Amino acid sequence: MKKAFTFIMCILGLLLSLTGCKKLPVEEDIVNTVPAVTDNNQNTPDDVTQVDGAEDLLVPEEGAVLKFRSGDKEFAAAVAEKFYEIYGVEVKTEESGAYDFNKGVLEGATGEGPDVFMSPHDKTLEGLQAGIFLELDSDMVERLKTEVSDVAMKTVTVEDKVYGVPVSIETHVMFYNKALVTGEPASTFEQLKEEALIFNNDKENKFWFLTEVCEGSPLFPMLSTYGFRLFGENGTDDNNAGFDTPEFEKGLEVLADYRSIMPIPSGDLANKDFLTNQFIEGKTAYFIGGPWNVKKFREANVDFGITKLVTYDGHQQRPFAFVQNAHVSAYTKYPKAAKLFAEFLVSKEGAELLYSKASKITSRGDAEEVNGLKEDKNLIDITKAFSESIPMPSAKRISYYWTISANIGPAVFDNKLTPEEGAKKAVEDWNAFLQAE
Repeated sequence: MKKAFTFIMCILGLLLSLTGCKKLPVEEDIVNTVPAVTDNNQNTPDDVTQVDGAEDLLVPEEGAVLKFRSGDKEFAAAVAEKFYEIYGVEVKTEESGAYDFNKGVLEGATGEGPDVFMSPHDKTLEGLQAGIFLELDSDMVERLKTEVSDVAMKTVTVEDKVYGVPVSIETHVMFYNKALVTGEPASTFEQLKEEALIFNNDKENKFWFLTEVCEGSPLFPMLSTYGFRLFGENGTDDNNAGFDTPEFEKGLEVLADYRSIMPIPSGDLANKDFLTNQFIEGKTAYFIGGPWNVKKFREANVDFGITKLVTYDGHQQRPFAFVQNAHVSAYTKYPKAAKLFAEFLVSKEGAELLYSKASKITSRGDAEEVNGLKEDKNLIDITKAFSESIPMPSAKRISYYWTISANIGPAVFDNKLTPEEGAKKAVEDWNAFLQAE
């Protein structure tokens, strides 16, 4: 992985206007295909619907057929269909979560990989090192700069070169079930704890507050309570993750205290279906999630609200901020069509589909003007919380944090390690990773 200090320094500004990353296995089966272009239905220039500025865009290769890999099945299908309608290019979609880079390199070499794929912004340096990103043309970059948030663009910019299209922003927020929470939602851990002691009932599986404690992203707000900052205050110190600081150990003390309001094994909290179903069924009043949960809660007709995370001992807990980016494969056979499609994902049409089909927030600078989104109070609340989040570092050793936190977090929460022991083990594991490089 190449050193890219310019890129890392750019991440500093992400807090101002950016949004996990979900790490799910990639599914190989094609789940949707828009109608293929044949001799009988071949679009001609007169048949193709035109959009504003289309004359300035790339012209796709004749006979181009694309694969698009995304974790949002309905959005992918809808945007592929719209793209076909406008440009006459067939796009097949594959469902997945975070992109598997090692697998992507092998797929690219055999020509089996996707032409365009979604990836969280912390993977930018890793993907660039693996050689699977195609650099975008200067004309395309200039167009993107006029439409996409300046800070979001920095997540795909390395040494003044651009390797992707920012599509959506994300962060963690606190959902609350209005059937259980009357009046204003809790703003402090102390209030949550007081109410949990009254509501919690192990036998009936009722818990006032629930969140994951087995992954580094939902763990971070607790760890950051007293000032712990991964890879330094600005996320730029790739040589020191900060596990040897007093602030990290105090963060582990906060994590251990959360067991008092979630008297349940960490393994159960790792079950995402259990957590979301608890909230949907009215057995949990508060749940830490993100825009990826909104659609399911709405489909279940849950009357919910969204607020920022609570304070602990007077200290505001702050989550990571994420950007989901679209990258064009360096191995694509149709680079013009693929780049045109990637750009289309963040067009006004793409932004509207992203909201209507996936309930997600576009990275466009004019997000507040997107049809539907501008009237959606819940997603506007997520956008506000996002503006107060901490940019997730894109340091080359970020993967070490995911592994270490996934081991230390559950052990401390389950009282198998004290916070002091957990901090010590984190340092030992960090050093072991460095020595193995």
